[in-house]
Amino acid sequence: MAIITVIEPHPLLRLGILQLLTDVSPVTETHGKDYSCLEQDTPEPGNCDLVMLSVSSFEQLHHLASQAERVFGPKAMLLLSEADDMPHTAQGLPPSVRGYVAKDASPEVLQASVRLVLAGGTCFPMRSGTPANQPLLSRFQPVKWPPVPEKPKVAANSASTEYEMLGITPRQYEVLVLLARGYPMKTVGRCLNISVATAKAHTETLYQRLDVHNRNAAVYEAVSRGATLGWPTITGVGDDQKAEA
Repeated sequence: MAIITVIEPHPLLRLGILQLLTDVSPVTETHGKDYSCLEQDTPEPGNCDLVMLSVSSFEQLHHLASQAERVFGPKAMLLLSEADDMPHTAQGLPPSVRGYVAKDASPEVLQASVRLVLAGGTCFPMRSGTPANQPLLSRFQPVKWPPVPEKPKVAANSASTEYEMLGITPRQYEVLVLLARGYPMKTVGRCLNISVATAKAHTETLYQRLDVHNRNAAVYEAVSRGATLGWPTITGVGDDQKAEA
């Protein structure tokens, strides 16, 4: 079971992040705290797998991160950033810092970043010159576990643009959408009306196309390239052979 502590001074944003984290894994234990927890003299008992630490500027990063390391002793730390000057690598950062995610990132990006860091990866996304249309808090919707498989809706032209942008087939894009939502392979097959073996084959080919080796890396790679991972409604494509043609 992964233990995650979210240190965020804004109570509503903290609550939203905690509820989004319930969609990361059914066996995740989460705790929410504000900056006052960093002032305590006694370290927190028990093990902490991940601290998600809110930082408003690069200048305060080292101080807050060192305090969080002292109190919680986390295996890894993911920064929740409001700043535009965050580094692109771990060089010069406290050893437990494995990356950062912008506070105006979409819920899908935040969840993918958490999964990636928990899996032992790092998360230092490239800066984008275009700000997100909506901040994380305004896009937050309460989530329930276990999720009920359903097909998210997105415009056909948006889906077509995304699978072409990623260099994958429409079917591989559908698989990627379901993987991003944390569904097991059996559920992916059921949603797409294909066998588990076929779903696995599409997944392996998808990984090769994106040059990754697992689900978390595939989702992170896709969203880093600008994909929103909504459900595609693709017209004019009858099967994978047509898509490959």
